[in-house]
Order: sequence, then structure tokens, then C-alpha cells
Amino acid sequence: MDVSQALTNMIKSELGRKEFSTGSKGFYGSDKITAEGVRYQAQAQAVLIGSKEGQRLAVQATPEQMSAALAGLIMDSLTARRFRTGRTGYRADGKIEAHGQWYQASVQAVRLS
Repeated sequence: MDVSQALTNMIKSELGRKEFSTGSKGFYGSDKITAEGVRYQAQAQAVLIGSKEGQRLAVQATPEQMSAALAGLIMDSLTARRFRTGRTGYRADGKIEAHGQWYQASVQAVRLS
């Protein structure tokens, strides 16, 4: 299994709604994944744009809709990268749409060994 597929599977099983400590609302999921024999710490998040300022703004997307939107982000823009820590892995980020709302999203997998 490649990293894209492992990340997509992790999102489908681990993604849930979350209210972040900043007051923003959205989705978050994390887990350890294995791709092509390599272990990674993976995480995905999507923050509803404007949800911090407009406390009445509610998340309309379902976890399934957000999983599909994040899978699209992975397919479109996942790239290999070296993180500030010196570790290597993969990352995709950008704005995505789910259920008529826009989210700032990121997905990453950091190699563990």
C-alpha cells in the first residue's frame, strides 16, 4: 500500500468532528500508518473557515463528506518533504469544499524511523 492510500484509509477510520482550542470548528484525525514497509505518524485536520470569528457558524459536512474532500486533497497535492525537525514524510494542504462550506485543510505523514 502506498502513502496516499494509507492516509486515505486512516482518514476514513479516524476522522471526527472537533472543536479546536482556538474556538474554531472542523475535523481531526490521527494514527500511525504503514506504507510500503515504513511506519509514519499521520494526521489530518480541516478547519471551517470563519468558524472562530462566527461562533454561530456550524459544521455542516459529515465525516464521510470530509473524508472524500481530504482524499481529493491527497490525490491532488501530496508531496514528499523534509520537515523542520529533520524528519521526512509527506504533506498536502490547501482549501477544500465540503457540503457547501470551505475548510483550510492539511494532511501529513511523518516517518518514524
